[in-house]
Amino acid sequence: ADSACQPASLVVRCPDRLGPRGTMSGTNSPEAVKKLLENMQSDLRALSLECKKKFPPVKEAAESGIIKVKTIAARNTEILAALKENSSEVVQPFLMGCGTKEPKITQLCLAAIQRLMSHEVVSETAAGNIINMLWQLMENSLEELKLLQTVLVLLTTNTVVHDEALSKAIVLCFRLHFTKDNITNNTAAATVRQVVTVVFERMVAEDERHRDIEPPVLVQGNSNRRSVSTLKPCAKDAYMLFQDLCQLVNADAPYWLVGMTEMTRTFGLELLESVLNDFPQVFLQHQEFSFLLKERVCPLVIKLFSPNIKFRQGSSTSSSPAPVEKPYFPICMRLLRVVSVLIKQFYSLLVTECEIFLSLLVKFLDADKPQWLRAVAVESIHRLCVQPQLLRSFCQSYDMKQHSTKVFRDIVNALGSFIQSLFLVPPTGNTATANQAGNNNAGGSVSAPASSGMVGIGGGVTLLPAFEYRGTWIPILTITVQGSAKATYLEMLDKVEPPTIPEGYAMSVAFHCLLDLVRGITTMIEGELGEVETDCAAVTEGANSQSSEHRDVQSVSDQADKETDGQFDLVKV
Repeated sequence: ADSACQPASLVVRCPDRLGPRGTMSGTNSPEAVKKLLENMQSDLRALSLECKKKFPPVKEAAESGIIKVKTIAARNTEILAALKENSSEVVQPFLMGCGTKEPKITQLCLAAIQRLMSHEVVSETAAGNIINMLWQLMENSLEELKLLQTVLVLLTTNTVVHDEALSKAIVLCFRLHFTKDNITNNTAAATVRQVVTVVFERMVAEDERHRDIEPPVLVQGNSNRRSVSTLKPCAKDAYMLFQDLCQLVNADAPYWLVGMTEMTRTFGLELLESVLNDFPQVFLQHQEFSFLLKERVCPLVIKLFSPNIKFRQGSSTSSSPAPVEKPYFPICMRLLRVVSVLIKQFYSLLVTECEIFLSLLVKFLDADKPQWLRAVAVESIHRLCVQPQLLRSFCQSYDMKQHSTKVFRDIVNALGSFIQSLFLVPPTGNTATANQAGNNNAGGSVSAPASSGMVGIGGGVTLLPAFEYRGTWIPILTITVQGSAKATYLEMLDKVEPPTIPEGYAMSVAFHCLLDLVRGITTMIEGELGEVETDCAAVTEGANSQSSEHRDVQSVSDQADKETDGQFDLVKV
């Protein structure tokens, strides 16, 4: 199973000194700098003491480090800048301490290194040396949770780590995600998610800094690929990371994340979905990223959907040499989540691709598909049905154009056929006989068999609301509030086996889909009619105003004519 769940308590935390955009708050004050110098010397003295007997070279390096720190403090007014400039020498004793592989010494050194990083006194070279040291500890399975914490502190408090050093830090986290210890696995999974987010947040911040110089331009749907060399440093890191996530999900070797030894498709799909959902502006404003969407993500999704398209419930698959043809719930559910994001966030870029995705969703409602697949498909459709503007786009891009698939019509028809199929081939124990229906009608309401949703309360029986058709009774479940789509099975990220779908659930979701379709269309039509009426009223008011002004002008003109005539008469006299 993929470790998709979050750990019970996350070990890794960013320093409190960072504000919402990583701004500093008091760490460069004289008091904070003085405290940092004291802690550094204290750490070096402790390291010297621990290594006194077994590791004399480390002891000597620590003592030299104390002298170095004192010299920097005495000779510089900008102490933090000087520490950063000399950080390769300053951290060297601690790197040597980690090299001893002694747990107590390693913990002391990692804590000291984290303190330096949190004050941003680590240069790019020093950061690269730290990552190399962390890699060695990872390969020796030492202090794994502390390693993850150190990586995250380094990447969240500094922007000095780029390119190969950044990829190595990310690979380190991935590698720890696939160790045999569950706590390490889950903590590493959470760390990977945070690091991926940090990489894209850096890119967004980089765009903000250059916004005045290069205003963002929305990418057109038919844009061609531009060279990656045109990307700025943070954008290039994000591009390489996202491209390799696609590679790994496709079971291909990564270009940038060198050293990856293992990757699960489920975890990769979750990471892709989170990036697409949290950073849509990156793909809408950068041609390089929109190219990845069209050329890598969409073909990947369609390829991975293949088993779900070909599989037929009840057909013999035992003779097939490829068991992967059977739909796999964790993969399919995550693919549908990705598809929902692609349609919602990037429809304008992916009109052709979205037509394919929507057709697949409709196909997954077929009666010969597994019940769980039909349930997650109808949940995905419901997410689209509560977005009226998206429904309008479907009509405009497909149904209203000649020689185009009538996607909106197909969705409505598929929902109707889906509901009808549930009554024609109902689950076992879901049929009410005509006699039961007739007897209950005498009381003014239709009842149902005890197995179909009657709830005993205080000795009596309460019936759920339901649809009944030709003796088949299916309860209507309260699954969501009006106008919203709260999925159940699309959120089961911790499940491996397909869930059992309760009676009435799928039909209830489909019923709400149709209600929200009608409600959305009605809202749009009424809104447009209101706008038309407002415009007409404005035109009429304008016309009346002009007519009134014309009458006033005419009246003034007539009065002037009369006065002129009178003046002529006086002249004649």
